[in-house]
Amino acid sequence: MSLHDHVDVYLAQRRELGFQLKTAEYLLRQFCGWLEGRGKTNEFTIDDAVQWARERGDAAPVWWSQRLTAVRPFAAWLNASGTDVPLIPAALLPTRTTRRAPFIYSQADLDRLLNACPEYFSSVRVAVTMRTIIGLLAATGIRIGEAIRLTVPDLDVAEHLLLVRGTKTPLDRLVPLDPTTTKTLIEYVNLPARVATAPSPTGPIFVNNRGGAFVIETIEQHFRVLVDALELAAPGQRRPRLHDLRHTFATGHMVAAYAHGSNPARTLSLLSTWLGHTSPEHSYWYLTAVPELLAAAAGRLEPTRTEGEPR
Repeated sequence: MSLHDHVDVYLAQRRELGFQLKTAEYLLRQFCGWLEGRGKTNEFTIDDAVQWARERGDAAPVWWSQRLTAVRPFAAWLNASGTDVPLIPAALLPTRTTRRAPFIYSQADLDRLLNACPEYFSSVRVAVTMRTIIGLLAATGIRIGEAIRLTVPDLDVAEHLLLVRGTKTPLDRLVPLDPTTTKTLIEYVNLPARVATAPSPTGPIFVNNRGGAFVIETIEQHFRVLVDALELAAPGQRRPRLHDLRHTFATGHMVAAYAHGSNPARTLSLLSTWLGHTSPEHSYWYLTAVPELLAAAAGRLEPTRTEGEPR
C-alpha cells in the first residue's frame, strides 16, 4: 500500500471513533504529495517529517508544531501496523499555543484592499473573487474556510441569509446579510468569467479556473500579494491576515456597543452565535486583544466628573 492508501485507512478508522480530522486530512495529503515529489511513496523518516513541517522557514514555530502534530499520530499508527516508519518524539518542535495580536483594519485599509484587486490580478475572475471574499469576510466575520465552502444554494436571496457550514465546530448557522452584500454575491455568481468555468449550479460560490472550490492556501497566497504590495504592515510587524478581518468585524461591534451605550454583554452573546462559537467564553479573546476595545471598555469605568472638579 502507498502512503496515500494508508492515509485513507487511517482517516476512516479514526472517523469511526468520532473524529472529524478535516485539517489533519488536508495536511497529511499535502505531506504525502511532498514525499512523492522526493520519490518516497511507501515510507518516511523523522527528518522527512520535520523538514516538511518547517518547509516555510519564515513561519511561526507554532505553525511548524501544528504540522508535525498532524503527522505524529499517523506515524505512530503506521508503526503499530508494521510499516517501516519510526515514532516521532513528542519533544520535536514543541511549542506552546499562543495567540498573536490581531491586525485591526481601518476602513481606509479595507478600501485599499478592495480597490487594489483589479490592479494586481490580471484575471478578472481572480480579481473579482478576491474582492468579493475580502468584502464578505469584512461584512460578516465568517472564517475563510467557511467562505470557500459556501455553495450557491446556501445563499437565500429573498431573506438575505447565508447558511454557513460549521468547520471548527459541527454546528451550522444562519448569518444575516445586508442587502448590498446579497447583491454583490449575486453579481459574483453571475459574473461571465465565473460562468465560463462551467460551475455546478449547486456547487461552490467561489470557483477556481475549473469551476471547483478553492483551497484556502490559494486564497491566502493571493491575499499576501495584496498586503505586501500595499505595505499595510509597518516595518517589523507581522503581515496582516485574512483571519484578522474576523477580529476587525467583532471588535467593531464591541467598540460600538461600549461607545454608544449598548449592552456589551448582550452584544458579545450575539457575536458568539454569529461567529459560530459554541460558547461566549470562546469570544472573550476579542475583549483583550485590541487596545481600542480596551480603551472603550475603560471609558465605561471612568466616573462622571462634575463641573469644576479637578481632573
